[in-house]
Amino acid sequence: MNAMTDRQVDKLLEDISSIKNAISRNREAIRLILLPVHFRLLYLLVGLSVIGFSLAFHLLMRHHGSFEAIPAITKTAVYTAIVMVWILLGWIKWLKLAGSLSKIDKRFTVPYFLQEFFSFRIVHVYWPLLVLVICICTVFVQHNVDFYVIPTIAVGLGLVHNFIGSVTQLWQWLISGYWFLVTGLFLLATGPMYVPLAASLSLGIGALLFAISGWASKASNEE
Repeated sequence: MNAMTDRQVDKLLEDISSIKNAISRNREAIRLILLPVHFRLLYLLVGLSVIGFSLAFHLLMRHHGSFEAIPAITKTAVYTAIVMVWILLGWIKWLKLAGSLSKIDKRFTVPYFLQEFFSFRIVHVYWPLLVLVICICTVFVQHNVDFYVIPTIAVGLGLVHNFIGSVTQLWQWLISGYWFLVTGLFLLATGPMYVPLAASLSLGIGALLFAISGWASKASNEE
């Protein structure tokens, strides 16, 4: 193989520099979009809803003696409320993301961002993880060990939050990510735990940590 000439080396260095600059610009844009200031209210509502529904199931289980003894109509009503709350939270998330995009450029839309952010490589990180979590949870439910579902979801959320935190270099995502990971692995390692307590401890507090850290960070670093 022939050695590279000085001109080729200089051209290669220029190409590498331009690639690094492009990555840096894109990362800064993504960082601005995913600033915790845009999501802290959403995470506050998520954390409170998880803890609130966990408390509701706890009170129902104490009143009826067990989860199985709760009347089907009561369970249906609670599950319906959960679905409606999560639809509302999804709508809030969409609006918050749309607002953060419009602050950067009025032409930016949520579908455009999702198409650009979930590039070929990132899609092949997210989708296998999502499918893996769903499959593992399904297996746990089929084998009547559904108390492992919460920690499995927590570990999946931890990996996603850590990925976002490492890309954006925003420590708030990493704080919640490591909380989800540590508590999820702890619950998996220690075995069966009271499900409402596990959900509140891992998912609820993890979401509240993100909200609190978002409000605690300096405005100059967020706006």
